[in-house]
Amino acid sequence: MNDKLQKLLDEYKQNYDKFGFGHYLDFDHTESALKIGLVGCFYLDKSYKAEKRQAINQVLALYDKNWGDHLTHGFGNGDSNTLYRYQNISLAQKIILNNGFCLDTLSFYWSNVDKLYLIPDYLIKVLSRSESLEKEFNTVSYLQFYLPIYELKYFGVDKMVEFIQQVSQILKPLHGFFGLGIRQRYKYYDYQYLEGELARKYLGLDISTDEEDIHFRDGFKSINWLTILNEELFTEKLGSLDEVKRKNSDEGVIFHPYDGGVVVQAGEVPEFCDVGRNPYPEHYVNANALLKNARAPWIASFGFTSNNGKIQDSQTSKEWQSRFDDVTPTDLPQEESEEE
Repeated sequence: MNDKLQKLLDEYKQNYDKFGFGHYLDFDHTESALKIGLVGCFYLDKSYKAEKRQAINQVLALYDKNWGDHLTHGFGNGDSNTLYRYQNISLAQKIILNNGFCLDTLSFYWSNVDKLYLIPDYLIKVLSRSESLEKEFNTVSYLQFYLPIYELKYFGVDKMVEFIQQVSQILKPLHGFFGLGIRQRYKYYDYQYLEGELARKYLGLDISTDEEDIHFRDGFKSINWLTILNEELFTEKLGSLDEVKRKNSDEGVIFHPYDGGVVVQAGEVPEFCDVGRNPYPEHYVNANALLKNARAPWIASFGFTSNNGKIQDSQTSKEWQSRFDDVTPTDLPQEESEEE
C-alpha cells in the first residue's frame, strides 16, 4: 500500500467521530444519520431507451461481480415498502425484472442493510425515468453506488480507477463523479440540515441530494477525485482533449479516455480537504481550473441546511460548486526565505 493511501486511511480513522452524526432516536449510539465514504454517481440522458436499460443491467452485473457478496436487501420494483433478500433473487431474475420496466420508470435499490433508516456501506441504486416523465420535466436519470473507503486498499486504487472507467464506457453518462462523499439513509432529506455543516468542514466531500436536477443537463456538478465528462460536453465547453492536456502542467492530474468521454483524476488518492489542515489540495485546485468551464452554471438547492427549515438556495449552492476557484493550493511546500 502506498504512503498516500495509508495517510488517507489514517486520517479517516483518526477523525471518524467527526465524519458523521448520530441518529436522533439512537440512544445506544449504534446508528448514524450521515456517514462518509466512497460515492459514485453517473448522470444519464434518455435512460428509458432499451440500450440504456441494458447498460444499467451491465453495471449491476459488474457491481455484483465485485461486491455482490456484501449486498443483502433491497427492492427492484420501485416499491420501498417491501424489502427482498438480495441473494434470494438471481442476477438473471433481477435483470429480467429491470427489463420489464423499459416503458416505465425503473427504480432499484440494493444494499447491505435490512432497514432503510440505516446507512449502507455497499449500495447500488438507479432512478431511470420513463420517456414521458423525462420529456415533461427534462430531468436527468442517474445510477449511484456506495463503497467503504477501505475498498481503496482491498480492491486497489488503480483497479478502482479502471472500474470507474469501465462503468463510464458502459453507461456513457452526460457526466459523473467518484470520490469521497456523504453517504445517506434512503430517506436522505431527514438530515439534509447536517450536510451543509460537514461540507463546510471538509471541502472534498460530495453532497448528494437532488440528483435529478434539471441543471445537470448544462454541465457537471462539482470536482471530485474522479470527474467524468462525456465527449460532447468536454469538447463543447473545454476544447479537444489534446488542447486541455497542453494546458495541464500538473502531473497529478491524469486523463483516462474511454470511448465517448474521459475520466479526469485529481491526485493519487481522494482528499478530504479539511479546512483546518489542507482545504485546497494542489491536484483538486488544478483539475478544477481545467474543467470548471464545463461545470453547470448553477444548480438548485441541495436541500435544508438547518433544522429550522432554512433552505440552501442556488446562490449558496453555487458558492459550494466554486469552492476551489481562484484559490492558492495549500499542500505545496513552503519556500524557505533567503537568509540575509
